[in-house]
Amino acid sequence: MDADVIVIGAGPAGCAAAIRLVQAGYRVIALERKDHEDSEDITSGEVLVPATQFECDALGLRFDGDWVLDRITGIRNVYPDLSWTYHPIPHSTCPVHVDRGGFNSALRKRLVEVGGQLVWNARVTDVEFRNDSAIARTADRSEVTARLIIDAGGRYAPSLRTLNLKSEDPEFSQIGVAVFFKSFEGTPLHTWDRHLYGVRGAMLSGSRIRPGLFRYILEADLAEKKTDHRGAIEFYESVAKQHDRWLHDRIMSEPRTGQQWSMAPLGYRVSAVARDRLILVGDAAGSLSPITGQGNEFAMRTGRLAAQAADRALRDGDLRADAFSIYVEGRKREVERQVDYVRAQLRILHDRDALMRASRDDNYRAQVFGPYGIPATERGSLIS
Repeated sequence: MDADVIVIGAGPAGCAAAIRLVQAGYRVIALERKDHEDSEDITSGEVLVPATQFECDALGLRFDGDWVLDRITGIRNVYPDLSWTYHPIPHSTCPVHVDRGGFNSALRKRLVEVGGQLVWNARVTDVEFRNDSAIARTADRSEVTARLIIDAGGRYAPSLRTLNLKSEDPEFSQIGVAVFFKSFEGTPLHTWDRHLYGVRGAMLSGSRIRPGLFRYILEADLAEKKTDHRGAIEFYESVAKQHDRWLHDRIMSEPRTGQQWSMAPLGYRVSAVARDRLILVGDAAGSLSPITGQGNEFAMRTGRLAAQAADRALRDGDLRADAFSIYVEGRKREVERQVDYVRAQLRILHDRDALMRASRDDNYRAQVFGPYGIPATERGSLIS
């Protein structure tokens, strides 16, 4: 065979699995659909929470490149009446903005350093699973054969399509719309600014990514967008106009930059994250709302768990779906508790009364906002 393991996609999830398997002594081929290394990419406004930073440390990836941007040292929650509370984050647990292109490049460099084989311009169009092998076919009609495939190909992963594993998730049926600005008057520096409305499941949130670059993203119910009959940016502006004149004034007046984007649905379900000779990781295993900024955290966690399960299965010579139970159980243990937290957050975004209670009741706010229910040190109002 060409390798012990084929990893589809050399992003955070794929690299997290591939690096560990190479270090464990396996022949790993990572197939990357892009034809060259990423340039700067801040369009997704990536935020790496402390757990993701710990995952990077475990891979030997130093967290000090020029791809590391502004740190987030506090959260400002703005409530439906435009009152706000400010919550400082301890330095040891600060999230950080990153240039996603530079982050990906650093992970791939680490993969090559440990001896992994990285193949560029290898867009996988089909996968096949036989009794004794797994095959990945690429757009140029070449085939790569291995004992196991780890599919980290994202929300459009070839395994999802070939095996029909993907379905809608009604509770995560959201749209995300992001707009970038050169400046944004009144946004506290190094602060994640969350504007919560209790209507349409809508939240507008953002911060400075680095000097001269700010991002605010709207998350709202996709059903509301479909009945609104506006374009994505017009819908974004209309939500701010209806609920938040402070934010709307700045959205309409501050200079915009870069490429605005929208994505829907943000979330979906995957019927099986492990099959015979196949493990799905990262977004390919089911995407989550970026409400917590944990997309990369879950990607790298599932990559680690997949590498552990693959190592055991390859040593035992048993690559049936049941042999990957430690991956399935580990994912439930590490990820699904956080999924429950995200679901609870989404429900709060529909409940104006609950948000107003959270603005006044410190204990209740800590209960509903979970890890970031840090006590408030300041209070105020955006209404002058």
